[in-house]
Amino acid sequence: MAKRRSLRRSGEGAILLEFVLCFPLLIVLFLFTMQLAQIMITWQVVHYAAYMGARSAMTVNNIRRKSQAEKVAKRILAVVSASPVDSNDAKNRAPDEYSKLDGWGYLPGTKYLEKQVAVDIPLTDIDPSGVRCTVKFKMLLNVPVAGRLIAFFARENKSGADKDWQKQLERQGTALNPALLLGDPQTIELDKIKYPYIELTSTSTVNIPYGTKFYPVY
Repeated sequence: MAKRRSLRRSGEGAILLEFVLCFPLLIVLFLFTMQLAQIMITWQVVHYAAYMGARSAMTVNNIRRKSQAEKVAKRILAVVSASPVDSNDAKNRAPDEYSKLDGWGYLPGTKYLEKQVAVDIPLTDIDPSGVRCTVKFKMLLNVPVAGRLIAFFARENKSGADKDWQKQLERQGTALNPALLLGDPQTIELDKIKYPYIELTSTSTVNIPYGTKFYPVY
């Protein structure tokens, strides 16, 4: 009887030890899954914004194309802005033309939309038969641990110490220990606070269904 109790206790201890070892790994995997899912959703929205920007730009003349595309792209990307500051005050949201939905209200978390979105349309079209629109969106990575790591690897200009830290991550799996996250991620400063981010870029070209790129002239 005593032997059975001893075996049962040792089995319970082994289960507890396995849980302690596996739980941090599962948490990190869960956080990465959340962040990657957000990135994939946002990427689809950025691609759609580029397409709609090009489509709307072809309805006006060359001079007005960029401003028209910016207006449409920002209206779409306001849905995924996810700015860390949110309130009903006008100063804490994007302009009404981007953040207000008729019959619904204001989209949450749009304060820094203007700093997140950049739209480019060449004034002189390379392809006279179409309009090319490029949208760049700085996506804020708000998920703990996962967002900081992804932003670090997305950084283009890394110092020697950062490159050594990256090699250590790849070799020893240091990323599983949040206490060792010492690398400097790619950040954007908003109200004197630095937030990790990645820049998502999409380019879309839409053919003009009429004979000349100079039409319409209004």
